[in-house]
Amino acid sequence: MDGSELIFGFLPPQALWVIVAIVVIVLVALIAKGFIDEMKKK
Repeated sequence: MDGSELIFGFLPPQALWVIVAIVVIVLVALIAKGFIDEMKKK
């Protein structure tokens, strides 16, 4: 049994969706910031 199995063994399924949501929000924010910076240059 490795560390990841231990973590997901203790976390409820909802916690996984919270992590996924945070990752998606961060990615969208970074993409939006990069897009805005590109628009400002032009």
